Amino acid sequence: MSIRAGSPYYGKSLAFCEMKKRPITLIIPFFGPVPAWQPFFLKSCYANNDVSFLIFADHICPGIDRNVRVVQTNLEELRIRAMRKLQMNVSLESAYKICDFRPAFGLIFEEYLKDSWFWGTCDTDIVFGNIRKIVTDEVLANYDIITAKREYLVGHFTLYRNAAITNRLFLESADYREVFQSPRSYAFDECNFLWWKLLSGGDILSTPSRIESMSHVVKRLTAKGRIRAYFESHVIEQDKLLANGSLEELSNRLFWDNGVLYDQDDKTEYLSFHFHFLKKDPAFIIPFWKEVPNEFHISQNGFSLTTKTFD
Repeated sequence: MSIRAGSPYYGKSLAFCEMKKRPITLIIPFFGPVPAWQPFFLKSCYANNDVSFLIFADHICPGIDRNVRVVQTNLEELRIRAMRKLQMNVSLESAYKICDFRPAFGLIFEEYLKDSWFWGTCDTDIVFGNIRKIVTDEVLANYDIITAKREYLVGHFTLYRNAAITNRLFLESADYREVFQSPRSYAFDECNFLWWKLLSGGDILSTPSRIESMSHVVKRLTAKGRIRAYFESHVIEQDKLLANGSLEELSNRLFWDNGVLYDQDDKTEYLSFHFHFLKKDPAFIIPFWKEVPNEFHISQNGFSLTTKTFD
């Protein structure tokens, strides 16, 4: 970013100029019927009133509600937009394939991000805690890439500085053209499906991979000192396998209190709860409430008003 003479910010530091922008915009393309958990997701979005949420959808009414903006579009229109912005043919026949394009959102949606210091990606099967308590101004000032897990970039919360180098960082992958032009899904935004190997202690730069994912790119360029990346675990989710290969149950008892998400036992505060596996479990109850309350409990059994009963 350059400041021309005559600008009101001329002579000011880059950090000063960027802080005049909105800190974070999270971009969420979501196509298909509205899921049962959407009220919980939106409740946690509204509680983060200093973060902007930009949703592109075909089944949600367009408009702006507080810090959430919905833009009506569909998958084919997104494919055409991606082709135009990336100046190449792309394959985008399924909603799941969108994940491969997440690292390019800074270009694909650039006109929506002019006032944002950082842009990022997230899922909707999320309940957010207090994002800015963890992603502070100091963290934003000192890192170019920020993610919510120690081992690899996570699609459900990764931030990119809204700058030329990071908006085009995907070009550093030797395989980005193959990823964008193939109908196959590569988990390019994360680690090419190496989750369990990395969670078991593997080093991504020495673990064989079908393609060079964004985690490979960011880890490599961070090691070379070209960018600054923040890898710390602030999300609670099922990320452990038992000896028989099955998922370990969620043992935490979480409490969401007016935008703050924490463990009831050890009081650890989390950026988010990601229930990507639990949402498929019939025993995980997602209640229908006329209005999501300001306080609720979360456990292996689902969302509840108390730790034992569901309403």
